[in-house]
Amino acid sequence: MLKTALEGKIKLKDIQAEVLSCRPIQGNGIVVKTKTPEMVEKLKTTIMNDLTLRDKCQVYITKPRVPHIIIFDIPPQDGDQAAHDNNFILQLKESNELTDQEIKVVFKKKGRGSLQNWILAMQPKNYQEIKDKKRLRCGFNSYRFKEFLEPLRCFGCYRFGHLKRNCRETKPTCTKCTANHDPKGCTKPHPICRNCVLYNKSTNLKVRADHMSNSNLCPMYFREIEFIAKHTIYG
Repeated sequence: MLKTALEGKIKLKDIQAEVLSCRPIQGNGIVVKTKTPEMVEKLKTTIMNDLTLRDKCQVYITKPRVPHIIIFDIPPQDGDQAAHDNNFILQLKESNELTDQEIKVVFKKKGRGSLQNWILAMQPKNYQEIKDKKRLRCGFNSYRFKEFLEPLRCFGCYRFGHLKRNCRETKPTCTKCTANHDPKGCTKPHPICRNCVLYNKSTNLKVRADHMSNSNLCPMYFREIEFIAKHTIYG
């Protein structure tokens, strides 16, 4: 197992690196999250300098994240969605006097009623132009928006970092007690959060775990948001 091989060869204390999480992905790979970008470079250098590890794995460092925003309550359109998306972005740039740097639709979520919420990624310069506005103009319309820092979360096992369709666990996890059953039939009197319990076990800390695993008041949820913000380039 790759994680075991890394743990057997690398002493994180010796290279002054702190790993926040390590999770498996498809293709027998792992994603390692460190406290700072500099620690990622140290880890990569250590792996590449070890002949045994270098033969076993390749290291890829993800690109820094650009700012994301969520625009609320956009009416859906029939027809060519790519053309509709491109026209919306063009109007957004013109109406708000933004530069011609790339703005792209990352994905769309259900909004109020039949409306949609769009998540856009944009370059730091454009984000700085709009971040203090309350609404974004787009042609004859204007829309509410805010920065989007929502962590990727699985609604099967309720861990962070992947979606339900990519989850390796075959049974659902109860959001109230972390056992493998549907939460609707849970008889436990008090909730306990799976993510906080696992974090406490791995760090010997004692963050509060007396809440549902899908709670947006979870300390681990806020920790994920802080990590995303810290690794976003704002300019």
